[in-house]
Amino acid sequence: MPPLTGDPQPAGAPQPAGSPQLTGTVERVCTGSVTVQHWSGREISTGARKTPHAGPVELGALGLRGDAQGNTKVHGGPDKAVCCYPAEHYPRWAADGIAIGEDGFFENLTVSGLPEDAVHLGDVFALGTARVQVTQPRRPCTTVSARWGDRELPRLMQSTGRCGYYLRVLEPGAVGPGDAMVLEERLPDSMSVAEVNRVMNVDRTDREGIEGLLASPELPEKWRTQLTRRLHTGTAEDDATRLGD
Repeated sequence: MPPLTGDPQPAGAPQPAGSPQLTGTVERVCTGSVTVQHWSGREISTGARKTPHAGPVELGALGLRGDAQGNTKVHGGPDKAVCCYPAEHYPRWAADGIAIGEDGFFENLTVSGLPEDAVHLGDVFALGTARVQVTQPRRPCTTVSARWGDRELPRLMQSTGRCGYYLRVLEPGAVGPGDAMVLEERLPDSMSVAEVNRVMNVDRTDREGIEGLLASPELPEKWRTQLTRRLHTGTAEDDATRLGD
C-alpha cells in the first residue's frame, strides 16, 4: 500500500466575527435496512449497505426514513441520528491507492464543503428543511475493514482525520441531494471535529489537548469520563476490539 499523505487537523477555534458563512452541499443521501452481509469471511447483520435517493428523504429524531442499524448498542440513537462523510475524502483515498466506492463509509449524507477541521461540536446547521447539530466524530469499527478487506482501514480513517461525524436532529424536516447545509450557530470555545478526533483517537495522552476538550462544550459525557481518566492515569483505554486488532 502506498504511504498515506494524511490531512491537516488544526485545533478548533470559534468562528471569527464577520467571517463568511460556513456552507456545504449535500451530494448524496443514502439509507439502508438491516441485512446479512458476507464480508471478508464474516457474516454480519448490518445496515451498512445503503442505497442513494434521487429526491428528498424525511428526517426525524432517529434519522432518515428507511434507515436502520444492525448493532444499536453502538450505532444509531438520537445523538447518532445521521452520519456525514466529507466528499473531498474520496479522491484522497484514491490518491493513496485505496479504492473505496461511493458511499463506501456507510454514511447517510455525503457532503462537500464541510470537512472535519471546519465543523465544530455543537454547531447547528440548517439542513434542507430540518435543523441539526453536530455531536461527535465517527469512531470507525471493524465493519469498515470487513467491507473492504483491509484490517488497517479503521485506524487509517482516524490517523488521517477522514473519519466523518454525526448529527442529532433538532427540528425534523427533509433533506435531498443538492440541498445546502448552512451553519446557524457556533458555541464559544467549541472544538473542531478534527481536534476531537485527534485527541480521542490519535494523540490520546496529549494532556494539553485533553484539557482543551474537557473545557469545551458538547463533548459526549462518556468521552468526558474517559478523558478525565486519561489525565489521572496517563494511559488511554483499549480500543483493540473496536479497531479489530
